[in-house]
Amino acid sequence: MSEQVLKVITFNLKRDSRFARKKIWENRRELAAGVIRDSGASVVGVQELMPVMRQDIASLLEGYSLFGWGRKRNLGDEHSDIIVKNEDVDVLFHDTFWLSKSPAKIGSRYAFAIFPRICTVVEVYLKKVRQRIRVFNTHFDHLLPVARNLEVKVIFDRIAEYQRIDPLPTILMGDLNAGPRSGSVRRIRERSLKNGPHFQDVFAALQNGGQGVNTFHYFKGKDNTTRRLDYIFVTEEFEVLDVQLDKRSEDGFYPSDHYPVICTLRLRTQDAKSQAAD
Repeated sequence: MSEQVLKVITFNLKRDSRFARKKIWENRRELAAGVIRDSGASVVGVQELMPVMRQDIASLLEGYSLFGWGRKRNLGDEHSDIIVKNEDVDVLFHDTFWLSKSPAKIGSRYAFAIFPRICTVVEVYLKKVRQRIRVFNTHFDHLLPVARNLEVKVIFDRIAEYQRIDPLPTILMGDLNAGPRSGSVRRIRERSLKNGPHFQDVFAALQNGGQGVNTFHYFKGKDNTTRRLDYIFVTEEFEVLDVQLDKRSEDGFYPSDHYPVICTLRLRTQDAKSQAAD
């Protein structure tokens, strides 16, 4: 049964700001790479990945490959890349599209959005499972709920397009900059695509349904807040076995201001899926 297990991560790596001081990426990069490497995850979605950070991750993670483009017109600035472990995964297709009225237009954005926002998609072949899946990774607008609602629509339209042509088990992950009760998150969790998949929030598999989970901690390891911004959603082909936050630090020093969300999944057999549907 273990050959059917897949581990995935969503992890906002936190780009440097003018106020970073000791928390600059240079001081965090090895710890962040260690989180990914030690987890054993086959597929990782990262956010706020700047070009220099991308070079560091590629150098520190031997045996992994990164896929995705930057969000600006020159394909620079922030990436929302998907990282795969080459031993476990073959990448068959990848693309980055823009969360705007013209998703194929490089650097495009909605008029009221401060920055372009993007989503990276990969189709991968899981070598141990011997099955293809599709994975989307994104980072939503940080200011306006209306922007996030429109960004959901762009991604769902793209998912629907792929599913019409070639239906596959699908994972959607990322930093959505919104809480579980927000309109944008509810749209993902509750909306069903016409002739398409239904998504489950993996935290719903926990005993408390993910209530009180905090993924954003200001580099302080706070657990007394409920700022859950980071999500993994899966279609019904997946059984959620476990969800954890990696809260590691070294002498109080954290790899990011977000906790990485680590999820262990199992692809259901056809018989198990039929029973679940019943």
